[in-house]
Amino acid sequence: DSPGYENGMALHKHPPPQTPIRGLVLAGGRSARMRRDKGLLTYHGMPQVLWVRGLLSGFCEDVYVSINPEQCAIQPYDDLPTLVDQEADGGPAAGLLSAWEALPESAWLVVAVDLPLVDTETLAALVAGRAEDVLATAFRHPDGVLEPVCTLWEPAARPALADCLALGDGSLRRVLEEGPTEELTPPAPRVLMSVNTPGEYRAVLAKIALDEGA
Repeated sequence: DSPGYENGMALHKHPPPQTPIRGLVLAGGRSARMRRDKGLLTYHGMPQVLWVRGLLSGFCEDVYVSINPEQCAIQPYDDLPTLVDQEADGGPAAGLLSAWEALPESAWLVVAVDLPLVDTETLAALVAGRAEDVLATAFRHPDGVLEPVCTLWEPAARPALADCLALGDGSLRRVLEEGPTEELTPPAPRVLMSVNTPGEYRAVLAKIALDEGA
């Protein structure tokens, strides 16, 4: 459409503002297999929770850390803007719903602390590929599985996720699969590798050291 005119000045139509993107570091898991708080593990010279928060800050209006009640008094969580999971052992779904409870009009760019190879390029691809008229924008792994914890979740996903959690199903992946979901290809094959055991942690530390020394 041609712009209108008022007092001889062109009136340009602007698209409506996008839903604001806020960052959520998912750090509230119980780390049963790792036997250590995965947010406190060091891959890049600092606790992973701080590393992920730094990555997200480049793409979000502000960044919060999702924790469980037992982490509230632990450093560095006690110095960070945190959102405490409202449902014990509700997993990432409970963390995301708690975030919407605090800031319901937000889209949440979430990254879990057990994805140590996620980088700026990964998050840039998510934000650039964002579609607002779906439940979420997510990567599909090469094996065909959608990734729920390095994902841009739109507010429209909240009711579906709340319904699932109320039925005892806290699977974020199931919500993505039922969709609609904007699907993207990860920028690198192994960037979404999850680290959940001491052996996996040591292997990824060695890989990072090798890559940084190359």
